[in-house]
Amino acid sequence: MSHNSTRTDPSSSPSAAPSIAPASGSASIAPESSELRVVTTPPPPNVPSLRVMPDEKASGLHLRTAEVPVRWLDSLFVAACNMPVGAGERAVAESIVRALAEILPDRGVGACLAPPGETLQIVRYVPPGESQRTLGSSPTRLFVGFDAEIVLPVGRRDATLHLGVLDAEAAREGSPEHDLMRRAALALDRGLGVARSTERARDAARELRTLSSHMVQTEKLASLGQLAAGIVHELNNPLTSIVAYTDLLLKRQLTVGGEPQDVERLRRIGESAGRMLKFTRDLVTYAKPSRETAIAVSLHDVVDKALAFCEHVLDESRAKAIRDFAAESVHVRGMSEQLAQVFVNLVTNACHAMPPADGTLWVRTRILGSGEGVEVVVEDNGEGIAPEHLGLVFTPFFTTKGDGKGTGLGLSIVKNILDTHDAGVRIEARSGGGTRFVMVFARVEP
Repeated sequence: MSHNSTRTDPSSSPSAAPSIAPASGSASIAPESSELRVVTTPPPPNVPSLRVMPDEKASGLHLRTAEVPVRWLDSLFVAACNMPVGAGERAVAESIVRALAEILPDRGVGACLAPPGETLQIVRYVPPGESQRTLGSSPTRLFVGFDAEIVLPVGRRDATLHLGVLDAEAAREGSPEHDLMRRAALALDRGLGVARSTERARDAARELRTLSSHMVQTEKLASLGQLAAGIVHELNNPLTSIVAYTDLLLKRQLTVGGEPQDVERLRRIGESAGRMLKFTRDLVTYAKPSRETAIAVSLHDVVDKALAFCEHVLDESRAKAIRDFAAESVHVRGMSEQLAQVFVNLVTNACHAMPPADGTLWVRTRILGSGEGVEVVVEDNGEGIAPEHLGLVFTPFFTTKGDGKGTGLGLSIVKNILDTHDAGVRIEARSGGGTRFVMVFARVEP
């Protein structure tokens, strides 16, 4: 069976056919078009013809013998050699339609591209003076108002090539127009294939650049881990001394009945020094997993501890923190200090984004479904995150803050810690302004 079809519509009257606008996604390629200009020249006298030989086995096309003007074949050959395969499939289809319109300026020429899952694209040329004829908008018919139409599938692709004629004889199989369209379909098939391969190569190159960038970031993180290890070593001794002497002074104050305010200050000094010890160690855990053992920990206690750590940040931004915890106790399997680091980073980021003196931070927990999961939401009423940045916030070293105001590691560390705890996280824009982080943990028994 032939891989083409010829459709005639003798009942269509050119004078009675209504004029409609091209279908959505189509492009009208007319001589006066600024998008695709078709230049026609009269053929020279005594134009030679080439007898097309049958059975092009390698191409899958079997051409019958026909008298095809050499000028037609020359123009199609030049167009096939100059297809803009790097500009995409539509540009390739436009180039072939333009070439055919220059060869056959008194016929309607079009192409349909219908990739799976994508919008139908129509490229079409309508001869001058024939715009009143009815036009179709599907791969089956593009030139409904013409006397006949050649419709050829383009290889095995989701594309068709069309020629609308006013003489049904020109549409018969084996005519010069028909065989020219066969060759044009072959050229278009090859061009679309190269265009798709080029796009795939570009996608692969983009992925390779992204992978290379990630490898560079990984090297940076490894170097950062080594640097952090040296910092921890240098800070541990003085911090240990601060903790030890603070404990000694605290015990003396309790023994002699010191002022309650002094006792509280000493307790806070000891707690702060202890937190500094743990935070410096947590910096190393990003590049090297922590040896802390995962146990059942109370999420509410972890959040309370993180908010206590961030009291100075909240005070500086004059923001208030609102807890909205589930009525039941919520325990998850994890490492308490690392989970505290998650909430410290989220709270710190929120404080930096909230308006001064009018910021509010909410931390909510709720038990999901039958009680097997727990959701934790941290949201603020700050300036929010631009939509184009939502997919980048967890990327190492990505930051929208000015120079010296952020390293771009805070949320990346959050994501890394949550991944080690098999917890999911997503980021959303909060209605009314601000950002919402939603985390989901598996719930365990205490």
